[in-house]
Amino acid sequence: MIFLSPECYPCFLRQADLAARSHGASDAERTALAARVAGLLAGISGEEVPAGIATRLQALVREELRTDDPFQRIKDREFRRFDAVSRRAETIVADAPDPLSAAIGMSVFGNIMDSGIIERESKEQALAALAGMAPPEVPEGILERIRRARRIGILLDNAGEAAFDVPLLARLGREERREVWIGVKGGPVIDDLTAREAEALGLSRYGKIVSNGNRSVGTDLALCAPEFRAGIAGSDLVLSKGQANFETLVGRVRNAVFLLRCKCPVVSRALGKEEGEIVILDGAAAA
Repeated sequence: MIFLSPECYPCFLRQADLAARSHGASDAERTALAARVAGLLAGISGEEVPAGIATRLQALVREELRTDDPFQRIKDREFRRFDAVSRRAETIVADAPDPLSAAIGMSVFGNIMDSGIIERESKEQALAALAGMAPPEVPEGILERIRRARRIGILLDNAGEAAFDVPLLARLGREERREVWIGVKGGPVIDDLTAREAEALGLSRYGKIVSNGNRSVGTDLALCAPEFRAGIAGSDLVLSKGQANFETLVGRVRNAVFLLRCKCPVVSRALGKEEGEIVILDGAAAA
């Protein structure tokens, strides 16, 4: 379980300001937002999960900025580059000695593309760097579980990394005997992918798009739609992407494999990893 730490407080303020700047807010609007965020943070409990606080934070951001989606402009830019980036990602994966393992690595590598937590890196620079890197080692036990699974769910994360997920989605859906479903957000929160956006990108060609029915940061099962919860419970394996999904699901979903990059010292300490390090973790072992 990941609980609130002192480092979370400046991170929350930074997240709110990133949203404001992404929306084009003025300095006065950013200052007013920071004051409201400070008020929110003054009343939180140290026993709360950071992702849960972030959900309340993002609702406050939308209210203060008077917008339903502060990151819309950022997401639209990413969507315009989706086809080109996904093709480049597929080329790199297809040339790898083990394409399935490489596709998993590509999907996790894409987790850097998060406007809500860190300043966005150039996708072109990221892909160029990845082409010269050895793919992360995927435990053989996890690869075998994927190969055997008849029903797989994959919980996608932010819009910027969706193009990096395509090689993995394509390989998961190639087996006719396998049912694949793709979990996404019910509405805009940070820069996470929504059901409407996933459909517009054509991701339904790889599996059924299933909305979680809410706008929480990560996956709060108590708030999720019945179809989404049934999908998790009825799957042989759930590939869970991103740090917020890890925070909210670790210890709760034993049939999950967590795919993420450590983006903060709190999660890094909990996992015994360095910041920026790739994590491929069996949820059963972490429970």
